[in-house]
Amino acid sequence: MKRITVIAILGAFLLSGCSPSEKTQTVEYYMEHDDIRAAKIKECANNPGELGKTPNCQNAMTAENRRILSSENKGMPKIR
Repeated sequence: MKRITVIAILGAFLLSGCSPSEKTQTVEYYMEHDDIRAAKIKECANNPGELGKTPNCQNAMTAENRRILSSENKGMPKIR
């Protein structure tokens, strides 16, 4: 009985440490959702040591780079 109680308590501690992982979004998703992309980039910039190499940070930054370099971006001045 004592052994079962100890195992149950240890199991509860181990499971409480497991947090559900964030769903990985695609670059296309971040291209289509400007507000979510900006929030993710801000979150990643605030903690680059832990989050900088995560798939969502990488995908959000890739989407931002594509948006900036897009031919549809009319905010860039022309070079003469």
